[in-house]
Amino acid sequence: MRLDNRIAAMPVPLEQWQARLERHFESLARKRSSSGFPIFALEHGLDQGELDEIASQLRSRLRAGLQLAPHWLLWVIYATERGYTYTGDEYWQSFEESTPAWEFSDRDRIKPWFRKFQKAYNGVEPSGPWAEHRRIIAWPITHAVLPRYLQREFARALYDLRFRLATMSSLEPARIGRLLAANAYATTRFQEFLQQEELTGRIVLALLGAPSGDEGREPIYRKTLDRIVADLEKIRSARGWLKETQRVVSDRFKGIGHGVAPVQRPADVRARPAEQLPHPEVRPSLLLRYSGDSIWSVVIDMPDFRGVAALNAEVASFLRRTRCRLNGAPDRKPAGWLLSGSRKSVVKTWPDQAKPLLEFERPNAYLTHLLESECRLGAGPVWLFRIGADGTALEIAGHVVRPDCDYVVVTAGDLPERHAFMSACTIDCSGVKAFKLAIPAAVGAEDTRWLHKLGLQIARTIRVWPAGMPGRNWDGEGRSEWLTTEQPCLALMHDHPVEAYALSIDRDGEQIIKAGNPGMPIYLKLPALPVGTHLLTVRARRSGALEGIASAPPEGHLQLSVREPEPWIPGVLSHAGMLVRLDPPEASLDMFWQNKVALSVLGPQGHSVYFVLHLESRDGSEILSENIGAPMELPVTPDAWSKQFGQFVKREKVAWSLLEAAAGRLVINGETLGETSFRFEHDVPPLRWVLRNEHGNIVLRLVDETGHEDEGPEASYCDMQRPLRREPFTPEACRAGLTVQRPGGLFFARRGQHSDMVVVSTGLTAGGFQGLGVSPVCDDIGTTALTLAESCRILALWRKARLAGFLADSRCQQVRNSIVLAIFERICGSTWASAESDYRRNPGSANANDNLKRCVVDGRTPGFAIVLHRDHGTMNGNFGQASAWYAELSRRYKVCTDPGLCTFALKFASAPDRIEDGYSANLDHMLGQLAAAPAILRGARLLATLCAQEQGQSIADTSLLPRWRW
Repeated sequence: MRLDNRIAAMPVPLEQWQARLERHFESLARKRSSSGFPIFALEHGLDQGELDEIASQLRSRLRAGLQLAPHWLLWVIYATERGYTYTGDEYWQSFEESTPAWEFSDRDRIKPWFRKFQKAYNGVEPSGPWAEHRRIIAWPITHAVLPRYLQREFARALYDLRFRLATMSSLEPARIGRLLAANAYATTRFQEFLQQEELTGRIVLALLGAPSGDEGREPIYRKTLDRIVADLEKIRSARGWLKETQRVVSDRFKGIGHGVAPVQRPADVRARPAEQLPHPEVRPSLLLRYSGDSIWSVVIDMPDFRGVAALNAEVASFLRRTRCRLNGAPDRKPAGWLLSGSRKSVVKTWPDQAKPLLEFERPNAYLTHLLESECRLGAGPVWLFRIGADGTALEIAGHVVRPDCDYVVVTAGDLPERHAFMSACTIDCSGVKAFKLAIPAAVGAEDTRWLHKLGLQIARTIRVWPAGMPGRNWDGEGRSEWLTTEQPCLALMHDHPVEAYALSIDRDGEQIIKAGNPGMPIYLKLPALPVGTHLLTVRARRSGALEGIASAPPEGHLQLSVREPEPWIPGVLSHAGMLVRLDPPEASLDMFWQNKVALSVLGPQGHSVYFVLHLESRDGSEILSENIGAPMELPVTPDAWSKQFGQFVKREKVAWSLLEAAAGRLVINGETLGETSFRFEHDVPPLRWVLRNEHGNIVLRLVDETGHEDEGPEASYCDMQRPLRREPFTPEACRAGLTVQRPGGLFFARRGQHSDMVVVSTGLTAGGFQGLGVSPVCDDIGTTALTLAESCRILALWRKARLAGFLADSRCQQVRNSIVLAIFERICGSTWASAESDYRRNPGSANANDNLKRCVVDGRTPGFAIVLHRDHGTMNGNFGQASAWYAELSRRYKVCTDPGLCTFALKFASAPDRIEDGYSANLDHMLGQLAAAPAILRGARLLATLCAQEQGQSIADTSLLPRWRW
């Protein structure tokens, strides 16, 4: 009896587990062969106890140094389970911590085993840019179906798009995945996951209960699906989102046959001509916002372009990667702006009526066709805006005014003669003029004729308006917006005898509705309408009592713009009292922390807003919650925000908090004006430095998920005190962890096309205030070990690197200044370097000014420097023309006869840390030419210094003067 118990307690050998799971996956593959659904390694059907037993035996076999290949399928499942619990940070670190004796070189075994699984059982294959950049870990994470760290976001995305899913005409996985990728508000990591459109579509079908027919033919194995759903239900919000989505979409699946149709890929819309593609609604809204003191600002509100992005992957990729510009705005919007939550922008120049309201910096045939036909300003030269109670004036396309209402009239011509209805106002937009128009309760014949001369009409006496829940963006004159999930409800009322109304939608037949008594409204409900713009025509049949009095019966038109429900996006504010703009709209936490995000807040004068920053650790716990300075009065400009936030991040406590932060949330509170927030997350590139604060020391480790099979990444370090000397690191040292020595420095890593760099600052360099700074030594430039070109390349790395640690920003600036000054001293000479330093310290000194001019050409042809000093304002215009002017002046004074070298000198003098971007192939040659003719660079440097000073830029603290755009 005891022997039987002992035998029963013995673990099942790995060979038996291998054979059992081979039979399981073979059976699953046979059942799915007709559906085309691929197999996931997570569909193993094992419970947690069985998984623990297998994992224990695999680890024991690994420690014993035995062969791993005979149990390749078990290792595939083991790696997939690590992928399922992946936190989105470091896969291999957690894998190695839970797998003692696993070595770095063992990673290369994983991918061939997954390849074997894919070929043997029609396993899923990772796809998309994310998989291309993470060639090994893409396999276990993809086979994990839906890793836990993405489950909450996935459930939220389904919830936001539940109505779109419920109305889809076909349930093809690729189409569903494309809908998710184009419309889901997502963090960077979730966006990467959504790039696998076919995979995400199949997960959606499984989670929402699409009929699958026989057991084994479902998109995901039932036990695996139950496991994912159970994990989702552990997250309170995700559980509610999933259940609500299933409820909304369930009717869509009713009546669908239970047979399994063959898998068909959607037609490639990219091959269709532009005129045959769908035309989503992309007409912008034009509105005026009151800014105080009778001043009105012009705002263009662009519609959501995610419906356009959902057409196909090519259009979506174009919208994400291409900048655009609004007609009338000087600046270009960042790539992806049309897909973000807030798409309102103030324009300072009235849009050109001959052009669309939006243009892209690169052409796209379909979008060009769409914008030319759909995205235009209404006909002028007069535009009418009705003033609402919230201080916003909406455009009235029909040019119809109503008694007892106030308007703003914008005209491209001269203002009309004074009238009793008019009052003065100012529009903050060049190219047009404006006045305020107050229509009284009674309008006489002369007043009506005056309005007609302006192109305006008095409203008729039959009213039509949205009943019940008001239509969105109802302008009071026949334009409103509805959702596909709604049945528009309208009310009609007349103040004179009317027998009946004849109604038609899109001129498709008429329906007669009997009219009630004058002054008594009647109500009607329209059917739910598909996406698009629809025209409701209302024609009144006059009562017989009015026969012979009136001419043609009155007829009115209502425009109903119907769209899919648009999910609420965190950080998007619909309150009209405050307009927040973030550029770029989807910045990373590193970009935000380095003050590279332009933030502005518009709103009524006299109000203030305050900013609160919340930082979260990887487990979601809060590690920092602090106000960013004092409340700021509206409007908040990007410069004012940058100054206040720059002071905030210099605080030591705040700087150290970033090391532990995985995400941040910026809350902008305007109290009565509303509140909005933006979320930022760290970028997670395939090759990256990861920082930890361990007992007061900063430790870096290099995470390499590229999957390259070469010798290993290239890694190096430049100390802040010797910023141009690169010390190499071995891959083993980078993986084990590097303790940063004070005062810190630049850590760089590259493997193939992937690279990462970070400047880490720690500790003091001396006692007192002097220890806060650094004293970089850059005496290696121009030697055989460090060429001028290599110095510029290292300088560019110091500029591009993200920052971490206390005083990282100011110390990095000191390093960059020192390198720049050393480079110019090497080319222009020590005499010039001394003269420039004197001038930058005391630009008001006449002696310093004269000395700087004398040093340009070493006393020869002084007229060259005199003319540069006198006419330096020429450089503030078009750079191409200014460059030609400088080249001609250099030729005339026999300083340089090469126009190309003159242009290079101007660019290099302004921003040497960016020069490699345009001259990477011949940088050594161009710098050699400058070194041979230094006067041309001295002249360019004089111009850069003078122009920067003239524009108010401080030249005492920085040697980088990027004033010119080139």
